[in-house]
Amino acid sequence: MTMKSKKHDLKGFKTMWIQFTKKNIDKHQLFFKEHSVRHQLPEHPRGRTLFVLNIPPYVTAEALQTVFSEIFGNVTDIFFVTPNGFKTAYIVFEKESALEEVLDSSPDFVITINGEKNICFTGLQKWRYEYNNSICDEDKLKEEIKTFMEEYDRKIAEKKANEKAMEEQAQDNDGWITVTGQKKRGEYALSRKESTITKVQYKEEQKNKKKQLLNFYTFQIRESKKQNLAELRKKFELDKQRLQSLKSKRTFRPF
Repeated sequence: MTMKSKKHDLKGFKTMWIQFTKKNIDKHQLFFKEHSVRHQLPEHPRGRTLFVLNIPPYVTAEALQTVFSEIFGNVTDIFFVTPNGFKTAYIVFEKESALEEVLDSSPDFVITINGEKNICFTGLQKWRYEYNNSICDEDKLKEEIKTFMEEYDRKIAEKKANEKAMEEQAQDNDGWITVTGQKKRGEYALSRKESTITKVQYKEEQKNKKKQLLNFYTFQIRESKKQNLAELRKKFELDKQRLQSLKSKRTFRPF
């Protein structure tokens, strides 16, 4: 591998080539550089992350991780930014030395994506591989269900044991009993206290009032206005009579 060459720098990017197999004549050019920005994300650690552009659509994360790990150093994570079409990826290495080795690679360096240890399927093989992997293993599924139910039963048993222990220690020296949150049959029914009954009746009355559609029709509005006016007149007459009564009962009459 050679050192950096300014001739092949493209706005900070370096280049290398990728081919599907060693027998293929056609190669595809990749553009890459170290990922270093002001606001670095935790999943893209500084000094260990490679930013790669123009990755062919057939390249998978598994294949890319295997190839870069074998050539440069162990790759811990790969994040595809554009999963469809030509892809952009962040490749995170375990050590900084692996990233430095990639950056020092020759512009003519070629990586083969489909080798003996790294199988990258395409076409019908890819469809068949993805379809077979999508089929659920019945034995594995049963084992997962069994493990889940055993864990669930264990938690329920622990909860019941804790509640039983609390009930046994509930009564203290003063004779008070601590009531647990466990409900028995019939305990969800409403209590028959007078306050509870009154509250239920009030709610029913309010519900019935809403169903009556008061002042919905024009004649209802007109009759309501007449009734309010009659009540105001009646109140006015009562106030006049009360005022006359107070005047007649006055004992001090200066005139």
